[in-house]
Amino acid sequence: MQRSLPYQNVISRLFLVVLFIGYISLSSIYLLMPPLLAVLFFAYHNALTKHDLFGLTTIIVMLLVLEAEKGFWFGSTVLFFTVMSRYLLPKIEQVIRCKMCMTAIFVAIAYPAFWAFIWFVNQLFLLSVPQVDWHIFLYMVIEFLMIAAFI
Repeated sequence: MQRSLPYQNVISRLFLVVLFIGYISLSSIYLLMPPLLAVLFFAYHNALTKHDLFGLTTIIVMLLVLEAEKGFWFGSTVLFFTVMSRYLLPKIEQVIRCKMCMTAIFVAIAYPAFWAFIWFVNQLFLLSVPQVDWHIFLYMVIEFLMIAAFI
């Protein structure tokens, strides 16, 4: 006989959010730990295409924690990921069927395109331009390998 916990999904997602908060805090201290932006984009796109409201809410909470920790403006990642998932990625998925290629596209959209989006909005509002350093390329390689392992 198998036991079933009525809120097992809620408890596991809450545990995942708590682990993410600890991880993102450590990634601010140790610069070689990636902020998991591409992984969250991949999870956000999957939850959005599967119409998983609870998973989408969990990922949005994680994205808001990431924004608060890294100093992005409120809702920037959610807005950017929604626009990319609704308008750009369906067109790319029609053309490209290779899963490994889509992994590279997720990473390329998550880091360079998000930086360009933040740069454009900061220029629009006359704010300071975000800095780019060599860690971003390291993050892109690490997260490409992580998403490739998920697929």
